[in-house]
Amino acid sequence: MAAGVWSEAMPVRNLNLAVSLVAATLITPSLSTPARAAERRAIAVAPGPLDRAIAVLAQQAGVDIGSAEPGLSRVMTRGARGRLTAATALDQMLAGTPYTGQRLGGGSFRIVRRAVVRQPVACERQPKPRLPLTPPPVEVSPEIIVTATKRATSRLRFPGALTILRPASAVNIRNDAANGMDDAIATTPILQSTALGAGRNKLFIRGVADSSFTGPTQSTANVYFGEVPVAYNGPEPGLNLYDVDQVEVLEGPQGTLYGAGAIGGIVRLVPHAVDLSGVSANVSGGVSATKSGDPGGDIAGMVNIPIEKGVAGVRAVGYRVVEGGYIDDIRRNLRNVNRVETTGGRLDVRVVPASGWTVDAGVVIQNLTAPDLQYAERGMGSLSRASILAQPFSQQYFLGRVVVDRRWEDGLHLVSATGFVHRDAETRFDATRPIRPNAAIAYDTDERSRLFSHETRLSRAKPNGAGWLVGVALIHARDAYARKYGAPDKLRDIVGVTNRTLDAAVFGEAGIAISPALTITAGARLTHQRTDGDPIARLKTTTYIRGRSSTRLDPTLGISWLLTPTLAAYARYQSGFRTGGITVAPEVGRVADLVPDTIHVGEIGVRKERHGPLGLSASIGASLTDWRHIQADLVDKSGFPFTTNLGNSHIYGLEASANWMPLSGLKIDMAMFLNETHVADPDPAFRRQVGARLPNTPPFAVSGSVGYEWSLSADTHVSVDAGWRYVGRSTVGTQAPLDVSQGEYGSTHLGGTWTRNSIRLTATVENLFDVKGDRFAGGNPFALAARNEYTPLRPRTFRLGGAVGW
Repeated sequence: MAAGVWSEAMPVRNLNLAVSLVAATLITPSLSTPARAAERRAIAVAPGPLDRAIAVLAQQAGVDIGSAEPGLSRVMTRGARGRLTAATALDQMLAGTPYTGQRLGGGSFRIVRRAVVRQPVACERQPKPRLPLTPPPVEVSPEIIVTATKRATSRLRFPGALTILRPASAVNIRNDAANGMDDAIATTPILQSTALGAGRNKLFIRGVADSSFTGPTQSTANVYFGEVPVAYNGPEPGLNLYDVDQVEVLEGPQGTLYGAGAIGGIVRLVPHAVDLSGVSANVSGGVSATKSGDPGGDIAGMVNIPIEKGVAGVRAVGYRVVEGGYIDDIRRNLRNVNRVETTGGRLDVRVVPASGWTVDAGVVIQNLTAPDLQYAERGMGSLSRASILAQPFSQQYFLGRVVVDRRWEDGLHLVSATGFVHRDAETRFDATRPIRPNAAIAYDTDERSRLFSHETRLSRAKPNGAGWLVGVALIHARDAYARKYGAPDKLRDIVGVTNRTLDAAVFGEAGIAISPALTITAGARLTHQRTDGDPIARLKTTTYIRGRSSTRLDPTLGISWLLTPTLAAYARYQSGFRTGGITVAPEVGRVADLVPDTIHVGEIGVRKERHGPLGLSASIGASLTDWRHIQADLVDKSGFPFTTNLGNSHIYGLEASANWMPLSGLKIDMAMFLNETHVADPDPAFRRQVGARLPNTPPFAVSGSVGYEWSLSADTHVSVDAGWRYVGRSTVGTQAPLDVSQGEYGSTHLGGTWTRNSIRLTATVENLFDVKGDRFAGGNPFALAARNEYTPLRPRTFRLGGAVGW
């Protein structure tokens, strides 16, 4: 399912010849009309390539913009900013370029090359402009551009399944600080997650789920912030989505382009870039009330300042979010213990030192604290549990990145990205034994992760999905996992593990257009990786046990066949792997050598794009996954975590999505994911799990939404939306005590927005029918044996919010 559009190329037809458009067009969810074209709207288009600037303007102004001119991607524009009509903004963007805009009927525009006009003599009269002999087309057909592929490819011609979510178009995602990864997950069934808590959750894509617990293994889904990874091992850090332009999801293993760990897919967070054309700012905030819980609130702000217009600028973002608790602890006589506070910010600097060159540097800082876990226990009353100790969590996260971008006029594109991640997290669990309920026992973990990543690649994109890409990548990761156990005032160290990984790779991919309709894409990644470990209960160490060293080749092959101008079929094969290494084994004080797991996926599908602003876009796809030596972070019957290879599995998946715009302002979205998966050929220690489903993989999930927007006046607009999501039954693990059920719930969202100029007011209701449900049948691993834990949905929550921009 792709919510929102980012168009970069569209075919434009006239009466004599069909040509390929190499421009960018963004079609808004409403019908372009002369009234909309004449409205003054808040326009903020950053300087950059003309094709992408046109795409942004079309979305912000609510108009259609087309062109048959080649080379728009190689022309730089100064952008446009202010309360402008579409025509005025387009004139500003095209000033100083060899192109001009023609206004068409129906509120549409066409970009054409400027005519060469000779200077008239004093007595010469200017001729009147002549109308074109052939009426230009009014309708255009958009194609969404996939940027996570590292080589600009239209979504229609991409040989694989993907999802693009944008705050402006996804029902549950708005540009407010209250939004996190949970909101993105709620919009599409192919994304699933555990619910231990922000900063501790594991993210799964299309049923590739290893376990419900976080530990030293790599996640099956890699998360990227722009061009750099946010982590190597461990959970998804829970970054806030405020001021994020879009979220891109590539489904299935991405070993060729992204290397080790991306065996389920890639989630790429794309932040708004620094705008070098003018000063801008916005502030948003809101308050929320949860039934039977504490109130919450959020506030966020963004300021964008060009130091020198068109040359250098900065963009700063800050936010704070408080989520009120709703779980009571009856033993400690405390209410609403699961409060979560998130404070963070981003600072980005952009410099354009010369024509075609762009340098972006930035940092992300986020601190997260939760004084207690968010699980409840059955038999303790509604939304309640009984524990003798608080179970707090804290995380300090830092990401630094530098990206150098160079574009040549002949279409060559160079990207060099370097990132550094520093993550510290501390967790406590209540390990008090049921046989001695008054003798408090604590289990503490201390995680320290450091990641250095670098990638340099050179590419050239061509029409019909053709083009090529070559690159080199280097990753150095160090992950320390220390543990303590005992009475809270007499904790003793127990064995942990520190892993150090060095990963070097060279990769390439090429798309060859056999014909205008048929494109074949092939590529491979050659990786040499070494992992050394230290099974010592210390966070700092210089003594490593010689670990695994491996060299492997991960190929990919894809086919895209254009059946009609708006309908394409695809087929794809891709492989991936996760590294092994020293890890914590069952029983206290033991370690083991983890075997790498591998995955191979084949998929086929059909994708349809909408022709013009109204109509239907949809996709359907089927996939077969062969997963060997599955790595999983588990817990034993006493609650102690360990990591092992639990066996093999086949995953059969079927997914479908549709986005229908039957009339101006009305949008309807639907998506579903159906899968069948079982553990086969298990490790001898897990024979009892033969035939069990993989954890956290419901056989069926579906989501739907409907939204409608209309105008009260030229500068005032109102929209309403509703969404619903159903998650089927799954289990925490594959054998006792983890084979407890979760899921089988539905949740409903309602929302409304009032906008006048740059002021926006919002009202939302989450979990409208106050469904308790069970998002995650776990919480405290040391109490799992009782089989009575559950993580309820947040009760019905009202939020009132507002935002203002300058």
